[in-house]
Amino acid sequence: MARSAMTKLLCGLYCLLLVVFGIVFAVANALTVKEREHKYYLEAFLVYLYAGSLIVLLYLQIGILRGVKVRQNFFDHNIKVVIRRSTENIHQSPSPTRRSNDDDSILDKETRKDALDQISTASNASMRSQLALPADGEVAHVGEGINFYLRLGALAFSIGSVTLDGFHISSYFETENTETCESKIFTLVYVLHLIFTFVQTFFLFKNHKLVIDKCKPAVRFGLMHLLATNICVWAVTAVTETAEDSRQQDYFARVRQNHSSIYLTRSCYEEETVARTASPYLFPCTIMYSIIAAGIIYRMYQHVGVKVKQRWPSHTSLTSSAPHGAASMDCEKANKGLFSGLLIAVVTLIAIATFFVFEARLKVPETAINVFFVMELALLSITGVCIVIGHIRLTQLKFMENYFLSLDSVLLAVAVGGAYVYLSFMLISAASTVSAQGLSSILSLVVITLGLIQSTMQTVFILDGLCRCSENDSQIDRKPGRAIVTFTLVCNLALWVVGMFENKKTTVIPFHQDFYGILSWNIILHLCVPLYIFFRFHSAICLSKIWYQAYQKEKMP
Repeated sequence: MARSAMTKLLCGLYCLLLVVFGIVFAVANALTVKEREHKYYLEAFLVYLYAGSLIVLLYLQIGILRGVKVRQNFFDHNIKVVIRRSTENIHQSPSPTRRSNDDDSILDKETRKDALDQISTASNASMRSQLALPADGEVAHVGEGINFYLRLGALAFSIGSVTLDGFHISSYFETENTETCESKIFTLVYVLHLIFTFVQTFFLFKNHKLVIDKCKPAVRFGLMHLLATNICVWAVTAVTETAEDSRQQDYFARVRQNHSSIYLTRSCYEEETVARTASPYLFPCTIMYSIIAAGIIYRMYQHVGVKVKQRWPSHTSLTSSAPHGAASMDCEKANKGLFSGLLIAVVTLIAIATFFVFEARLKVPETAINVFFVMELALLSITGVCIVIGHIRLTQLKFMENYFLSLDSVLLAVAVGGAYVYLSFMLISAASTVSAQGLSSILSLVVITLGLIQSTMQTVFILDGLCRCSENDSQIDRKPGRAIVTFTLVCNLALWVVGMFENKKTTVIPFHQDFYGILSWNIILHLCVPLYIFFRFHSAICLSKIWYQAYQKEKMP
């Protein structure tokens, strides 16, 4: 126990040291770097992180999991199940071929009673028995699984992150100016990150339920390295994107002030590369992917060396074609919510398209942003009302206290914290510029206030709903609140799409940037907007979990 505790302590300190190095190197590079002057400490550190993570993933896949198949059921398929009637009902059951002669019975009464008692004892013992997995020195896929939709989201965000890496790699060869502005190992860093993201996504998607009981010190060290790498990617991406956007905006501001670019034509920020154009929309994918991956890895780290008790399945699960505890995946009691939500989603997409048309063709962009604000205000109002109704209906279900602190709850708390910070900063700037900006500032103030209220109500609704389950068959049939949950889920997906254009919206109405300054506002955007977007996405994930699990009976441990 002492050796295990010391290993955990050293692994934790190693992870903390890597995270501190990542933050310090990124901030120092952003504050001190000059054009065409390259200091390689940040790039060398990232190469170490990505190369080490790839080695860890290969070690886990080849050294630990070689020959281990992903199994959902670890019980013997040859278990024989005997279904019997009670002793009192044996003689009462009708039989069309009953013989009149009692001597022709299969067993006499005494023998039959003894046999039934033995079967009953064996059956009760087998139902109470539990199997602890994995065995000593082995691995098994028996841990607490991660929500499928959360893993699917990680897969989607990894595609966005890999796409941005590809744009960065191609931008190195886009112009001669770019080649001189970037360091010599610029492409190596992004190539390694691309490979690391792809390999890690495959590993986590397949092995999210992995429990390891072999080579525990090495496994703990490797998982801590992976955890630190994902946190560092989060921090480095936010700091680097903030610095790059700030420098580029500062360059264009100086050009506008001087009305000439004679002495600025050699700047590294004079050209809009593909990576810089796509970055405002794709860099949140890197941050959201890192958050999800870090959560899954930490859950795997918690299960290293842990024995998970597997309960013997009942005779119904062994004889039925449906898996034990499975629930229907149809849209029963959810059709109204689904189609109402789809109608809202279509209106949202039309409003977004209108925003871009107005912003491009009208000389006064305030009209475009007012349309955007009205649409967002309607979405938040409708979703808030539905949350109140849904909470009243879900309180009819049984509350399970043990499910309150889950990975989904922790990720939701982190995301809503980022949303609070972002909305609070905007609330201050909008309230301070009402007299100067007029209608746009008033609409912004109302939307921000309603967003704070709706985010709080939704967080409470989701955290409570994740702890609910059906108490009886009547609740399973009625499914109270399922249509509301479905509608709220689709609305959150619409709000997630709206959040993806948050950076574009803030460029159309620059009073937030004018209030805080270019650098300060860029820091706020790049640190908080990914969490704000992730809050909407993860809320939809949690609502899908409620939609599926709240209308099942509580699962026995």
